[in-house]
Amino acid sequence: MKNSQLFFRLKKQGSVVFKRFPLPIAFIGLATLFSLLSIQSNDFEYGAEVLASGLAALFLAALILFSEQLLSSKKWHWILETGLLLFILLYYIYLRQVDLSLNQAGSIRTLVFYFLGTVCLIAAPTVRSHISLTDTLTVMIKAFFSSLLLAVVMYLGVSAVLGTYSTLFAVLEFTWFSYSAALIFTFFAPVYFLSMIPRFNKSTEHKDIQQAMSRPKLLAILLDFIVVPLILVFTVLLLAYIGLNLTGEFWLDNLIEPMLISYVIIGLLTLFLTEPSEKQWVHLFTRYFPYLLLLIALFQSVSSSIKSFQLGLTYGRYFVLLFGLFAISSSLIFAFFKPKQTLIPLILILLGGISVLPYIDAVSIGISSQLGRVDHIVSENDLDENGRINSVVSFTDSEKTQLSYSFNHLQDVNALNRISWLPENFNYYNDFESIFGFDPFFFENTESPQEPVDRDYAYVEIDRRSPVVIPVNQADEAVFLSTYYLDTEDIYTLELNRESTELAITLEENLFVLELVEEGNLLLSFDLSFLAEDVFTLSENGETLSIEEATFTDENEAAEIRVILNYFEAQDTGVLNGDLTVLINYK
Repeated sequence: MKNSQLFFRLKKQGSVVFKRFPLPIAFIGLATLFSLLSIQSNDFEYGAEVLASGLAALFLAALILFSEQLLSSKKWHWILETGLLLFILLYYIYLRQVDLSLNQAGSIRTLVFYFLGTVCLIAAPTVRSHISLTDTLTVMIKAFFSSLLLAVVMYLGVSAVLGTYSTLFAVLEFTWFSYSAALIFTFFAPVYFLSMIPRFNKSTEHKDIQQAMSRPKLLAILLDFIVVPLILVFTVLLLAYIGLNLTGEFWLDNLIEPMLISYVIIGLLTLFLTEPSEKQWVHLFTRYFPYLLLLIALFQSVSSSIKSFQLGLTYGRYFVLLFGLFAISSSLIFAFFKPKQTLIPLILILLGGISVLPYIDAVSIGISSQLGRVDHIVSENDLDENGRINSVVSFTDSEKTQLSYSFNHLQDVNALNRISWLPENFNYYNDFESIFGFDPFFFENTESPQEPVDRDYAYVEIDRRSPVVIPVNQADEAVFLSTYYLDTEDIYTLELNRESTELAITLEENLFVLELVEEGNLLLSFDLSFLAEDVFTLSENGETLSIEEATFTDENEAAEIRVILNYFEAQDTGVLNGDLTVLINYK
């Protein structure tokens, strides 16, 4: 009897959701179908179809929730639905023309559209409604995690069945598991998610609405007793750090910026989700925390703006600045205009929409900014006939930082072809150093755009942009030495061509000595321990050295030793290693 009742309830629930969301479920089915075809072709051949179908399902579901709240006339619903389908069709055509693996603009636009669709889905029931953003957010979180949990459990069960069959009867291809995952996570989970969204146009006294909007006990305990106290402790630590470093490194600290952004996001979500709480300390938190959040959002925005002015805008910085505007406006609403909370998602939708508009979108602005920085430092006249920077042109550390940073970003967004004076078939990783004379990741060796950090590692190498000619006409012995394989606990001895003559090598922390020994007598000792400091000094002007700069000599009346650093590295702990050419001349 119970089984039949459960089946009837599931059947009724399924019938209701298919009747309520017919078009979204149809597009979910299309996304699932194209996912299965992609698995079958063993390639993401139908990626554009999957993304466009998923986007259509998301926005159509949001439109249905919006229509239930606001549109009594089906005419307007059909007009909006037609316009939305036309937009999805145009975006699908756009996706067919771009390679998302190479086109950052297409990838970012797609992510932003999915994000905007999610915000619309959450905010739609609150338009001209008694339903608050807290209520819809609670409903969506419960629906998401419930559908995810069921999907995971179902997939584990199906995988266990397939695995058992494969073990006991016939071996199944791995694609069976992929097909199962596509059906469960691409079709079942989204449909079940939609089935858990109640009709918000009913009275709040309705049992379904009350049950859907009620906070789960576990979530209430998590927020009231764990998240809120942790946020308060973290706030004290954060304000103390900002206060101690207000006139110093806070404004240029790249490490704390992600922490501030995460803090603001978690703080805003917590403010929404703790509104229904009946605990007194939570009420105090929701009343006064927005002021602290506003203060930290202001600091974060100013800090991000300073960093953007120093190295120019990238699409990442663009979104960080937009987030700063959103964080400040949201904090202001929570602090001074709490009844206007429904404006928060509208602000988010507005800023997100700006970020995908042609010419002012995140990627276009980032490319334009970085191209301007490059053109300000380098022009076509600075290159010689071989396409390399003229020897008379020298770059300061800040210019090296800017150039390497700009080229790195332009490489990421596939926009290096917009620099007209670069050689054809320019490869960022292989050709940058040969053209500019310094490492393409120079910007990573600085803590800020202007100040180098205390480095714990440095290296130098001989300049290989042109063939290296080593003069050996006055050398009696040539030793090609790599210290990486030497036993640093003992003195390593190498027999030379001259009878009864050895080269003794001592390599320890902060100690590197070459000793030329003949029949037990020391002919010459060359102490190279100074390289532990000199490598750091030499690398400040660029890691590549000329043959003259890479050569070190010591001699006496018995012999001469010349050491050429093919590649040599040093750590601040005193560890030395490298590949060297040792030329020995007997007198």
